[in-house]
Amino acid sequence: MENPEDFMVEEREEYMISPTGGNPFLKIACFLKPTSSSSINEPPLKLTHCFSSLRSHSEPNKWPLKVQFRGWPPGREDWKTWVGQMASVHQPTWEKAGIYEAIINSTYHIRRENDLVYGFAEKWCSETNTFIFPWGEATITLEDVMVLGGYSVLGDSVLSPFEIPRLKQIQKKLLELRKEICKSAGVKDVSTNLWQKEFMNSGNEFEHEAFLVFWLSRYVFLGARYLIHTRVFSIAIHLAMGTRITLAPAVLASVYRDLGLLKGKIVASNQLKIDDAFIELVLKSPFQLVQVWAWERFLELRPKPNCINYAEPRMARWDKVNGPKVQNLRMVLDSAGGDFQWRPYAMAIENWNLPKCYPDREKWVCVGPDLDDELLSFVRCLRVSELVGLGTIENYLPHRVAMQFGYDQDLPCSVSLPNHNSDIAWKHYKEIKNVKLYLPCRLFEADVSTKYLKWWKQSVSGVEEVAVPRKKRTKRVKLLVPPGFPQRMEAEDPIDEDKLTVSEFLKYRKKHENFGIMQGSDSGKLSSQAQHFASSPIAQESYVNTMKSDENIVVSDEFQKRQSELEARLKRIKNVVDELRAYIF
Repeated sequence: MENPEDFMVEEREEYMISPTGGNPFLKIACFLKPTSSSSINEPPLKLTHCFSSLRSHSEPNKWPLKVQFRGWPPGREDWKTWVGQMASVHQPTWEKAGIYEAIINSTYHIRRENDLVYGFAEKWCSETNTFIFPWGEATITLEDVMVLGGYSVLGDSVLSPFEIPRLKQIQKKLLELRKEICKSAGVKDVSTNLWQKEFMNSGNEFEHEAFLVFWLSRYVFLGARYLIHTRVFSIAIHLAMGTRITLAPAVLASVYRDLGLLKGKIVASNQLKIDDAFIELVLKSPFQLVQVWAWERFLELRPKPNCINYAEPRMARWDKVNGPKVQNLRMVLDSAGGDFQWRPYAMAIENWNLPKCYPDREKWVCVGPDLDDELLSFVRCLRVSELVGLGTIENYLPHRVAMQFGYDQDLPCSVSLPNHNSDIAWKHYKEIKNVKLYLPCRLFEADVSTKYLKWWKQSVSGVEEVAVPRKKRTKRVKLLVPPGFPQRMEAEDPIDEDKLTVSEFLKYRKKHENFGIMQGSDSGKLSSQAQHFASSPIAQESYVNTMKSDENIVVSDEFQKRQSELEARLKRIKNVVDELRAYIF
């Protein structure tokens, strides 16, 4: 018998429900560890305080907030030219080091939609590093940074020292060249433009290393200004030798950090008066990943993508694309649960190869150091860890957004991580145990546990939301039935839907769509459902508690009639259950 700790996914029978609504059902679910049942840690984080900035009804473009997106530079023709020249010689080295797609991506121009970026930052929760929507949690994961950004999740740390004397000599030479540029230009620091002018088409023996220093300083790890930073010299030299460096966690750590900073400034700007000064903020991460992530997953926000050519990175879909005009971004985000694309990379698109982690049929794989790099990369994306960056460490909690990887969502337990020690964090991140991993079918649609749904409703119940304008409809009287039984649309009273919040409107709409009308075939359905009801003490208990709580409801004659019919059917079912029990015992 294998120890359960030898598995990255926990299988167990659980009452589940579709994230888009419906009735609970019993199934063998696959949960990404750690789960609430497999962990002895503290209860899940209460999310109510994460909504602090959602109470403002002002539009993002009217906020007293000025943001500089220094990590989001526009496409430059001179940079494209330099990339083309260097790629003709060094592409095999870049592919070996896992940076080819990332470098090509830096030549694209992702046209920024400020309102969209602010709208998503408004939903950010720094305690969990996830976006909090009324319908659930989602986030940018290592998989997104790997697929969209082209950065590697495998390799050595960005903080790796030199162990070969020759590499130390190259670093010493680059530092000397930097000093010479400062001296000749009469400056204290070397700007990226000055560095590019010095080395592009120079024929210098260290032009490749200088090229990578420019790329890292200008497009990956920016400082306060557009300067060449000596801290990236060692990374550039490693990459120039074809050594793979784990840039993905460092990049994602910077994105998480900047989302937290932007969220904090949004909260502060909401508290300012109209006559107060603007709040300024400089963001240094590749923040275009946030916008592209949103385009990939939110259908109503997605512009028409480009057709990509064979072997082009996926980011090419969004080069020079204009985003759609959105009248009410908050309403779109708050009501997007039914259309959210949990697994966009599992869908086939022309001239793009599906990752191996999305098989056509479910399967188990053994995880170890000898695993295929593509599958091993996916494993890294699934593990709770700390992301080690340059000057920042951020928590990474993929178990909170398990449906983004194709797994069912369980109640997310809190995870205790080390106190931001880069050595310990890196050791834990790099460690790969011999475990087994379940890979769901790429077209599989995950569900959420009823425990998760209950916790989620409690978490967001006290949140003030934006009112959603809709036409007036009628309000139905809620009829609760045991899990697995079809529900019926009941008599309705007028309601002004303009006064509904987003969450209330979603529940209202989904329950209207999911109501089943009992017809002649109900007897066959009830027969099979009676067996489930008879064998499920949980279902019986749920029904008893439901009927006890369904008091003091004012109903119409038609409703009472239909309720009586249902109660009569349930009574007949109970008689059948009693007869079965008497026969069995």
